[in-house]
This record gives sequence, structure tokens and C-alpha cells, in this order.
Amino acid sequence: MQKRHSIRHLAWRSGVAVVSQAMMFTGLYPVVPHLVRGRVSARTLLSEWGMSAALSAARPVGFLPLPGSRRQGPRPVVVLHGYAMNRANFVPLAFRLARAGLGPIVGFEYWTLGRTAAAARQLAWFVEHVQAMTGSPQVDIIGHSMGGVVARYYVTLGGGDGAVHRLITIGSPHHGTDVSRIGIGHANRELYVGSKLIQRLAAAPRPALTRVTTILSNGDALVPASNQAEIPGAERIVFDDLGHVAMLGSRRVAREIISRLK
Repeated sequence: MQKRHSIRHLAWRSGVAVVSQAMMFTGLYPVVPHLVRGRVSARTLLSEWGMSAALSAARPVGFLPLPGSRRQGPRPVVVLHGYAMNRANFVPLAFRLARAGLGPIVGFEYWTLGRTAAAARQLAWFVEHVQAMTGSPQVDIIGHSMGGVVARYYVTLGGGDGAVHRLITIGSPHHGTDVSRIGIGHANRELYVGSKLIQRLAAAPRPALTRVTTILSNGDALVPASNQAEIPGAERIVFDDLGHVAMLGSRRVAREIISRLK
């Protein structure tokens, strides 16, 4: 349901994927950021490493439909991956959502080295396409990490208020993260604490129709809950012992999401 990319673009995506895979398989992530933060237990670190490696190994599955892609539930559920990742990250969560009767569940792929505003515009087109294909006037959106910021931009600044019934973000740096400085692409500056994008989102009007829930964790070394102020009008859920990627595989996180989407 998305446009075809040039060979050059696909080469860039492949390069980003290779670097991401290498970091997670070798343990460079999550070991280094967790040691720098120094705020999590060995159990949380090992759990994060295991889930990160498992979801990285599942990256090729992102070419296939997600579990629940044919399920008929209250509304279509659009999922957005994080920086340098793809929709395969949502396989465990999508499986649980489908078993709960939610769906169809569809993944939105975007260029994480590009501008957030550009990704939000593509998301708007994608949502319209999903609405046309399913006949549903609304969708639910779940965004992980950078994906949650893209979705929030769409809802608050891109005309998505109302088209989205419920927006749920997982480990998203709505107030920025200092870790973005080690990345490449526009996210390097757009997701940094105090950036123009972060300020613009903070100044945007509250959604009048879309209900927003943010899920964070104190065990997240990339986007610690303690560094993320509350979003006015949004529900906030905080865990203590889940890593940035581990939240995607958590049954507890899935239960919170299912209870809200049903």
C-alpha cells in the first residue's frame, strides 16, 4: 500500500539495517546506553538485549503482512516502528492484539532518516488509504519510539485529529532525548531535547477528538520516563522494569493497549 523506492533509497535502508543489526547482535545496544545511564538491573538489561536481538533477527518478516492483517475488529490498527527499525518489531504485539479480536493490523513504513513532517504527511495518505480499503471512518495508531512522534505530529499538526480514534505511543521521546545526537539524518536534531520540532509539538493545540495514551518506562535507557514530562490531556502509563524494545514484547504493555483499543 506504499510507494516503491529507488535503488539508492533501498541501499540506504539496507545500510541502516545492517548497522542496527550489528549493534543489537553484538550487544553494543543495549549494553552501552544502559551502563551510561546506570539506572537498570541486570535482569532488565538482559531482557532488553534478548528482545532487541530477537526482533532484529525477525526483520525480514517485515516484508510479510503482520499477524491480524485480516482480522476484523472495532477499527483498523496502524503501527509505526521506531528509528532504524521496521514493522517486524510489532510481530509479538500484533499477535496479541489479533488474539484479542483487534484489527486489521497494518504496518506503516517510513524513512527514519528523513523529516518527521514528511513522514507525517505520508502517514496521512496511508490512513486515508486504510480508511478507503476498510470502509472505517477511524483508525487506531500505535507508535513506538520515533514512530509515536510521527503519529503525534500527524494528529496535532497534520489534520489527523478525529481520523485517529486512539493514539498510543510506546517509549516515544515527545520531549526529546539526548541519545538522538548519536544518530544520523534529520532525527539527529529533530528529536533532541529542546529542538524546534519538540517545541512546536509542545505548543500545538490538544487533540479535540483523538484520545492519546503514552506508555513509558523507567528502565528505558533511550527514553527514560523520568525525562519525559506529561503531555497535557494525555493518559500516562509508566513501568519500572522494561527496556525500550522490551516494551514491544511485554504482555503487560499489550494488556494495557488491548484494554484501551477494545
